Amino acid sequence: MASAVRSSIQQAKHDFSGAYNRKWPHAYFRAHLALDYIIPDRAKPIFERIFADYRRVRKKTRLKIIDVGCSYGVNAALLRADLDLDDLYAAYLGSSGALARRHEIEHRDFFRNRGLRDDLQFVGVDPSFRAVRYARNQGLLDAGIETNLEARDLTVTERCALADADIIISTGCVGYATERTFVRVYNASAASRPWVVAFAMHPFSYDDISAAVRCFGLETRLVDRFRQRQRRFSTPTERQAILTAMAELGIEDHLERTTGYVYASCYISAPPGEVPYGRVLRSASGETSCD
Repeated sequence: MASAVRSSIQQAKHDFSGAYNRKWPHAYFRAHLALDYIIPDRAKPIFERIFADYRRVRKKTRLKIIDVGCSYGVNAALLRADLDLDDLYAAYLGSSGALARRHEIEHRDFFRNRGLRDDLQFVGVDPSFRAVRYARNQGLLDAGIETNLEARDLTVTERCALADADIIISTGCVGYATERTFVRVYNASAASRPWVVAFAMHPFSYDDISAAVRCFGLETRLVDRFRQRQRRFSTPTERQAILTAMAELGIEDHLERTTGYVYASCYISAPPGEVPYGRVLRSASGETSCD
């Protein structure tokens, strides 16, 4: 993505940062519900399908999942328990919701009583340290990396926490996190050759991340039928900025123009021959620098 386009989108894009790093997640869920933020819910069945494919290909049952941009462990909650996003919105924000009160024991019991599955181990990566700690305290994450990997490399301890990963996922951080973050995360677990499954909100490009993981021997596939709603546009200004950027980048915008929602494309990176669907992405030049 051209730097000028990236800058204009970052300026117009809705800013959720005020709700991302509080001790309790209520403000986070309130801000996201206001825009019908739905991508974790829409991504859940796709992740489950890809997890099943991975188990078949690699002949594994217990999986270690790295969630880049994990925030309060929403993906872990949805994938490890019999919950959907509406359940979480109601639990946190309803007047009699099970998580409406700020009581640590009640929050921990809520998730434990829903039978968190133990065949999925989650490690979260996010610079919002209070959000990561909340998710760890509730048992949603087995470990958390509480740092901005755009700014620094992993410590030895953090690398150990990411080692032996099976799949790296993300539903909302592309555009905030660049190839620098993904390279640092992947490098820590490269020995196990994990797959990478990421949803990138339009119009953020995935090209640099695709090129970066190609250096680890992965090919990236864009799966058009896995494209999903992310959330509603927050303002007319944001809508116009995103539609303008999509036009400049040649991204088809029929859904955004007609539904009032911004969408996210699904990208899957894996060793050649392991993923059966989608079309392989190629860089514009067809070449990648792996220095």
